[in-house]
Amino acid sequence: MQDIVIDTMGVRLSPFSVGDLPLLADLHADPSVHRYLSSTLGAWSTDKVSSFLDGILTDQELHGFSAFKVTNSAKMFLGWAGFSPLAETSEIAMRSCFSKDALADDPKLAIRVSQELIEWFFENTYFSHIVMALRTDDRDGRMTAQDLGFVYRESRRIDDMPCDVFQLLSPSMRSYVLSA
Repeated sequence: MQDIVIDTMGVRLSPFSVGDLPLLADLHADPSVHRYLSSTLGAWSTDKVSSFLDGILTDQELHGFSAFKVTNSAKMFLGWAGFSPLAETSEIAMRSCFSKDALADDPKLAIRVSQELIEWFFENTYFSHIVMALRTDDRDGRMTAQDLGFVYRESRRIDDMPCDVFQLLSPSMRSYVLSA
């Protein structure tokens, strides 16, 4: 896997490594950054963060993609964004998590990174679509998903949380559906 996946508009996405555990531990020490990603209340334990990083590294090895480390041009860690298998639906889900400071400095960060990731994903994989599984109370996430072109597909419990699943077809699938 290449070192830098995306480098645009002052933001760089690159694969995580084992040495990035302290970055993730610091990010997830603030429970507000992952309140919609996990049913775990409070800061994530070192074991939880380590398990999360192990999953990222496994996905990188198996699929060639996963959640990526997001840094700015000064190499400051802003958070993570990328993809992971969604066990409940056997699909690939897009997710992200940024520090409060990163979002305060750049309120459009999540949508800009997501747009780049969507383009990268459909150019570099064979998948026909991606999904976003969002907790039903994540209003900002819903608005972001809709702004990115995702459409509501279904509601279901995921990781013991009530979630709405949004779907985005690849450009080729959108063309196919429109021509049918």
